[in-house]
Amino acid sequence: MGKRFSLDNTLSIGIDPHRETLEAVGIRFPEEILLSGTFDNTPAGHRELLAKAKELASKHDLKLVFGLEESGNYGYKLARYLVKQGCQVKEVNPRMTNRQRDFYGQDKTDRLDALSAAAIVLRAYERLPDVTPIQEATEATRELSRYREQLVKEQTANLNRLHSLLANQYPAYKTFFSQVNGATALAFWATYPTPGHLSGVIIDELADFLYQKSNHRLGREASRNKAQHILGSCHWENVSEPDLLTKAQAQIIKDLAQRLLQLRESIQTVESRLKETISATGQQLETFHGLGTVLAGIFIGETLSTARFDHDKDKFASYSGTAPATRGSGKHTRQVANRWCNRRLKDAFNQLALSAARFEPLSEEYYQGLLEQGMDSSEAKKRLMRRLSDIIFAMMRDKTPYDPAIHRRKQERKAWQPLAGGMSLPLSPLSVGQVYHTGEALSNGLQLEHHPV
Repeated sequence: MGKRFSLDNTLSIGIDPHRETLEAVGIRFPEEILLSGTFDNTPAGHRELLAKAKELASKHDLKLVFGLEESGNYGYKLARYLVKQGCQVKEVNPRMTNRQRDFYGQDKTDRLDALSAAAIVLRAYERLPDVTPIQEATEATRELSRYREQLVKEQTANLNRLHSLLANQYPAYKTFFSQVNGATALAFWATYPTPGHLSGVIIDELADFLYQKSNHRLGREASRNKAQHILGSCHWENVSEPDLLTKAQAQIIKDLAQRLLQLRESIQTVESRLKETISATGQQLETFHGLGTVLAGIFIGETLSTARFDHDKDKFASYSGTAPATRGSGKHTRQVANRWCNRRLKDAFNQLALSAARFEPLSEEYYQGLLEQGMDSSEAKKRLMRRLSDIIFAMMRDKTPYDPAIHRRKQERKAWQPLAGGMSLPLSPLSVGQVYHTGEALSNGLQLEHHPV
């Protein structure tokens, strides 16, 4: 267990987890299969798998390493059990598993997925993050963050469908409310899904309904004006005898509106819980201007622990997709978008960069400086995302609030390039006069200010 990793002394156990079973394949370099079997995804099955793996590792005098593709889903309990037992567990990116399976050129099977995971551990050991013990608050933050993402997706799908149905029933529906999915609007759609349901309703009655459903945020006069506008927009000649299609659409609109009201409440409740769990983790990411509860939950929940990346900001940047991938052939290399990354983290950094470039002074200064150098906005945003990745990683690693002064000093140090003899020159382009005076100072043996990097 205490041996250092090398290809010829490692037993790599790849595991493809499912709800009820675990498919496991153990190999040693180059690809000699020492273990192949199916185990129950239960505490007893976990103990059996570990005992078998330890027996083989001891028999062949090999270091034991596990590779799981889904350490946060069906493989969650197994991963945590193995970590508690002192085992090393690597998290395998599903994209890497797919590429490895394609390399074998066989049909998809559970055994092949497990074999692919084991092969990836041997081939990319240093690049794979470790599954490490994490705080309960951190795990709760990830669960809530991912659940909120699911609720938002459902909300968006239901809202899109509601739009299409309302366009059929109320052609001018977008003029009724400032937000189609606001609480007052949804209450209206649930009660009056078609113009036919407004038949016989007078202005005062509808105005009182709007006043009550807005929790009095709409004043009496505003409620009356809105009621008058809605009733005046309906075409009564088409609603006397609703057909089957109109009835069906009315039922769907009512159900969608009620569901959207539930989703609004659920999302608000989840965000309140997120604030509690984020606070319990000890992280202070929300001190960064423009970074709210939702983004903080994603950063904490998807990172889990900086120890997974050996506290290395570059490994984290690769995992989050803020660092580009290198593609090369012969003497030619190029930087391309990193697609083998955590998409949630990459999207979160993209959102943060858009906000920080406008509202966070240092980020805005950095972004505008890139634009002034002639860089297009897309490339400048990518550079800013990488810079933000380093900042957020440092804040999570040290559990400290955002301090602009610290990051300004770091940027100033990076602006100088060390030379031999303890001297340094700025990395930014110099004018002809600056180059001349710098060269004159060096020739006269003057000591330039040293800025360690």
